[in-house]
Amino acid sequence: MKWVVRGSRGNHEVEVERAAEGFEVVVDGKRQVVDLIRLDGSMASLRFPSNGRSFQVSFQRGGGRRWRLVVGDRDFDLEVLTPVEAIAAAEGVRGRGPSVVEAPIPGKVVAVKVAPGDEVEAGQAVVVLEAMKMENELAAEQAGRVARVNVEPGATVETGAVLVELE
Repeated sequence: MKWVVRGSRGNHEVEVERAAEGFEVVVDGKRQVVDLIRLDGSMASLRFPSNGRSFQVSFQRGGGRRWRLVVGDRDFDLEVLTPVEAIAAAEGVRGRGPSVVEAPIPGKVVAVKVAPGDEVEAGQAVVVLEAMKMENELAAEQAGRVARVNVEPGATVETGAVLVELE
């Protein structure tokens, strides 16, 4: 199955196929065999037979196609899209206009970096959300003017809560 994984370090083309030894994963053209052992509902162990390295991964599904992964002390907020969804999303992000910044996971608002009337650029951090003892900067997906800020520092939010609205 082919996917486009969007994260803070850009987009990556990912293809995953079941193989005799586990899974064959191709990320941006680089092929790896990966053994996956599910430890519980939100934890897994990944082992790379080619070099013997292994990692414990915790994962949590956010709203829509969003996922949060923690590998060691590294934290990743990702969006997993089909290639068609990725193209549609890229076309929608190119301009300005109405959009929202939602909480990808439940957490506590640590900081709000914008106010109504502020101009923001695509990728600019607008809210800092603490979840699973990690601080995550949530960014605007496209440029626009802040129409409404729906949270303040100290607020607890659920997955999918609209934090900031852009016009």
